Amino acid sequence: MKRFTIAIVISQLLVATLAFAQQHPLEAFKNLAGSTWVSEGEQLGGYKGKTEKQFAFGLEGRIIKVKTFSTDPKTLEFGLRNEGIRAWNAQDSLIYFYEFDKFGGITTGQIRIQGKDLHYEYQYQGLMLRDSWQYIDPDRYHYTVGVWDKGAWKQKFHESEFVRKK
Repeated sequence: MKRFTIAIVISQLLVATLAFAQQHPLEAFKNLAGSTWVSEGEQLGGYKGKTEKQFAFGLEGRIIKVKTFSTDPKTLEFGLRNEGIRAWNAQDSLIYFYEFDKFGGITTGQIRIQGKDLHYEYQYQGLMLRDSWQYIDPDRYHYTVGVWDKGAWKQKFHESEFVRKK
């Protein structure tokens, strides 16, 4: 009887663990992870160039690591600009992001998931901004940067499309 009880407890723990893994909040990044995403043409700031973002799972799937390469608006040279982390905080049930740029800047905020869409919300130069990755299909996202207020865009600073690099 003792073995039977232990087997039931272990199987319940395994089922609970599998259910958590399938419903983990970072699951929304699964389509992005393991790929490089490219946006070419007009960049935030109004100059021609490109941005590439590389997404990868880390810490056994508990964080997302991101490297951002972009065209420098002054020199027009392409190179690494930012590295960041997206992480689920189990204490308050929120996803946070931390973005570190090559100039010593740090941007932090929260990520809200709506279906397959990801919305980054953060303070930047006195504004509450939102970067939205709106899912189009497995290889494309519509990307918008702006001020989101009361369920609508109050002001848009940039729109583009990120496409999976083959």
